[in-house]
Amino acid sequence: MIKKIGLSTVLIASLAVSANAKTYSQEDMNKVLQRLDRLEKALQIQTVETKKQLTETKKQLVELQASNEEEIEALNERADDNEFQATMNRIKWGAEFEVSANNIKGKTGSISVMNMPGTKYNNKNMWTTKLRLSMESKINDKTKFSGRLSMYKNWSDSNAMTPADPGQGRKPIGSSGIFVERAYVDYSVNKNLSITLGRQPSSDGPGMTLIENTQRKSTYPALLFDGAADGVVATVKLSPKSTMNPTIRAAYGKGFQKSTNYSPYSVNFDTIDDLNVFGAFYEMSLPIKSMGDNLLVLSYVHATDFIGHPQQVTTQSNKNLGDMDLYGLYFENTKAFGTNLNYFISAGWNKPKSNDKTVVLVDANMNAMPPMGLISKNGSAYHLGARYDFENGIKLGYEFNHGSKYWYSFTNGSSDLLNKLATRGNVSDIYAIYQIDLNQFIRFGYTMIDYDYTGSGWHIGTPMETDDYLKRAYGVYNLRF
Repeated sequence: MIKKIGLSTVLIASLAVSANAKTYSQEDMNKVLQRLDRLEKALQIQTVETKKQLTETKKQLVELQASNEEEIEALNERADDNEFQATMNRIKWGAEFEVSANNIKGKTGSISVMNMPGTKYNNKNMWTTKLRLSMESKINDKTKFSGRLSMYKNWSDSNAMTPADPGQGRKPIGSSGIFVERAYVDYSVNKNLSITLGRQPSSDGPGMTLIENTQRKSTYPALLFDGAADGVVATVKLSPKSTMNPTIRAAYGKGFQKSTNYSPYSVNFDTIDDLNVFGAFYEMSLPIKSMGDNLLVLSYVHATDFIGHPQQVTTQSNKNLGDMDLYGLYFENTKAFGTNLNYFISAGWNKPKSNDKTVVLVDANMNAMPPMGLISKNGSAYHLGARYDFENGIKLGYEFNHGSKYWYSFTNGSSDLLNKLATRGNVSDIYAIYQIDLNQFIRFGYTMIDYDYTGSGWHIGTPMETDDYLKRAYGVYNLRF
């Protein structure tokens, strides 16, 4: 067995065999050996320290690798979270929450020519909750999506008849379900032309912005149209660089459409035609700098093939009754002439064209009502309003509207509990708003409606004189964020 040879032995042997080796004394040899021993011990110690350092370094490398893996995993999680947030951030969300308390009293059913005195009613404690969830996403430089989900209900209600489509999510129908009130795409063809397709921004339009304490969020003046609607609109900016911003809109939509809800196949199973709606609108700002922000809108709407009632779609109980034209003129001025005064003026005219057909509907007790056709004569209405905004957050406003005997417009989807703009008679509405902060306000108001004729909001039947009335005192809390 070959034994391990020490460093001192090797050096001594080297000295001994040297050709020119000198003769060394024992003392010199001992010193050399001692020195060699010290070097060997130092080398052993250094070897041990080196092993310790290597072990520690290896340990640190293992810990560093583990730490790096944790950091990489954390970075991956952060990247996943950022990717998720980026996806979510493509849709900007907003919300509106509103609670109102109402005290309503009035009289209904009075018809003097039939000696009907009417019935008085009183609802002293009516509460409602409204929720709107708004969404918006810029898809690219040419395409943008917008939507709004709505719930509106009376407190405690759990059952009610479903309203027509324009009222879904717009009226308190007894359900806490969320309805799609708006869902549309704006596509810019070029700098002058854009297309809006889907469930349109057709509710809470000009004429409702002052009392609702909001900016313009709808295309059409509220006196002519207020509610949810599906369609397509082409918007043409006639002179994009002009401060007057003249714009023309052409619209097409459906007031009623047959569907497979009434038949197993989407076929022409009866003689009822769809109610088609065509519209043309021109708007601009007057070039009067001292006036401040203002808006002028001229409107024309043509609706074909009015039906008797959307929930009755058989030839025995329903027919197409004729067409109708609507004309409108709207003007508003905000911060008028550098003051805190805001006001608007709105006027409308309706011109029916009956085909002399009639329908027989049933009342709530399933009793047949007298035959009714499309209203036979022209109607008109106007709506005026003003609001002054004080510096302390208080805003005081007043509105008045009047409708003639045969007045009719598309406001059956209005979120106003009273649908006051459909009134055939006179309406006064006074209110006060206190702006708590940027996101919330409260409003107190009092509404008085004096009905001159029956059938407000209906396109069929013969209006009769009445002395019905309605009075409403209310308070509203509104939060937007």
